[in-house]
Amino acid sequence: MSARSLQYYVIALRWVSDLEFFNIEAAFLHRLIDEYFIRLSDKTHFEKLKLAGNNLLKLEKDKSRADSLLTKQLKQVELMAEDIIPEKIENLTANQVQLEYLMADITKEYRTVKKELYTLIESVMREKKYSLN
Repeated sequence: MSARSLQYYVIALRWVSDLEFFNIEAAFLHRLIDEYFIRLSDKTHFEKLKLAGNNLLKLEKDKSRADSLLTKQLKQVELMAEDIIPEKIENLTANQVQLEYLMADITKEYRTVKKELYTLIESVMREKKYSLN
């Protein structure tokens, strides 16, 4: 197997790990939304909550697409490594480029969604703190 194929394999494994982390974080963000839903449902915050929720759903759809592409990429490299199929670096490269863009987008989306939700929840917590004083 060529060095490039091996490199693609290692990068794909790292992305699988990144997506597993995003799964854990997405579950945490859903729990935050659930925990603060009542306070986030008022007129002041509802539109921002809806936007953040939609962005989180889009992120999860993109993540699912990346999971599928990564599984395909890893399977192809593994079959090449076992000499079951011939090495076609062009196919791997095309998939790798697509995955590069998708993973970059997912990372950017994740950071945006996390920031939106944290900012929203922080504002609700501040309002609660001031209402108690």
